Amino acid sequence: MAVRMQDLTKQPERCTFSGSPPEEISYAEAFWHSVRLQPTMESRLVSSDIKQRLGTKKITSKSSVGSGPNTKDGASKLNEFFLRARALDQIAEFERLRRLAELRLKDRETLHQRRSERIKKEELSRDKVKKQLTQDDIEEAKRLKKRKLGEAYSIEEMIRELDLFEQRKEAEDIEKGRATVDAEDAGCSQG
Repeated sequence: MAVRMQDLTKQPERCTFSGSPPEEISYAEAFWHSVRLQPTMESRLVSSDIKQRLGTKKITSKSSVGSGPNTKDGASKLNEFFLRARALDQIAEFERLRRLAELRLKDRETLHQRRSERIKKEELSRDKVKKQLTQDDIEEAKRLKKRKLGEAYSIEEMIRELDLFEQRKEAEDIEKGRATVDAEDAGCSQG
């Protein structure tokens, strides 16, 4: 289907009302002005039969005060919601603080455990434990001081000193062995 467009505005001749009384001419012009072609519905921006504005709500005395009987229910529901939200926030904060307290206690326990282990290791690492000097030790020290540099030891003195040295060494080794066994036992019980 082909559509042919004609431009009637460019016609050389115009329709005039010649020989008619002026009253009829004014009626004819009013008629032709009223019969103008309206644009098609598709080309209009706004449809003439659709109202463009939304209707406004009629103001009543009840609506100005609130929404009537639902106002109290709505306010109580809203209040309950806020109370529940605040309670949940407080519970979450309490849980966070509880976790932090547990971590702090765990750290303290770990520090205390490491401190006790360090003290045990320090006791083990000491080669010589300070002993209280006995009367025999004091006399032996005095006797050794009195001896002159050039004096030779007698064989009995040398043997006695070697025996004393070996006894001290064995006692120290036994102490170290006990401390090592105690440390191993402590390590096994902690692990």
